[in-house]
Amino acid sequence: MGKITDENYRKLKSAENYEDASLSGISDMDFTTSLARIMEEKNVPTMTVVENTSLSKSYINKLRSPFEKQVKPSRYVIIEIALAIDATLEETNDLLKKAKYQELYTRDRSESFIIWGMLKNIPGKEIRRMMQEKGLDDIFREKQR
Repeated sequence: MGKITDENYRKLKSAENYEDASLSGISDMDFTTSLARIMEEKNVPTMTVVENTSLSKSYINKLRSPFEKQVKPSRYVIIEIALAIDATLEETNDLLKKAKYQELYTRDRSESFIIWGMLKNIPGKEIRRMMQEKGLDDIFREKQR
């Protein structure tokens, strides 16, 4: 387990009541709210996401609107969106966790390439282009739907 997870585990174990635990690293924001916030902070319009992914405008709007019927995107759709909005590695992993998925995985060739690109601050569009050149972009075609 990670440092925060271990710390939270100890707090839960020693707490008489759940409220006494004072857990770290828990966010009240859900995936939809987080995605909308990141897109707003980065000033990324929905059409930019549509142009840089295989996703429709209506689907993107459903994902970022708390008023729409909630849809659960696949893990690879979230990664594809993260690249389209130039999300940082931290933002990407946060979106994945909020959607109840595993963070990007260094033992997967495609995902480790994405991690590398994000750590080097390479724009998502360029990461996708480089992945295509290396034959690593099949994760988006094969696994997302």
